[in-house]
Amino acid sequence: MEPNRFEELVLSHLARLTEDMSGLKSDITGLKEDTSWLKEDVSGLKQDMSILKDDVSGLKQDVSILKDDVSGLKDKLNLVYEHVVVLTENQTVDSKRITKVEQDTTSLAELYGKNEVEIRNIKSILI
Repeated sequence: MEPNRFEELVLSHLARLTEDMSGLKSDITGLKEDTSWLKEDVSGLKQDMSILKDDVSGLKQDVSILKDDVSGLKDKLNLVYEHVVVLTENQTVDSKRITKVEQDTTSLAELYGKNEVEIRNIKSILI
């Protein structure tokens, strides 16, 4: 092989290697930019995750407060139920008493009526 031919081949390969190197450099630059974007995205995701954790923590506190409120309402509802039971029992007793008073009043009215008749009869005999 001639020295000129060999030199041309080496220069040709060198030119291709230089072009390939240039392409690799631009690829590496692109990868670095992509890596930078990915790092920013990961950082944003970490911030979002932190916000979500805070939100979940807040929701857990809200659920705890709601559970306490529901428990308090259940206690109050039980108290109201107990009062309603007592009131219903008292109403039943009072209703029976009123019925008894009405019956006694009716009986007294009947007795009063009979006594009035006897008093009138005695008065008429005496006069």
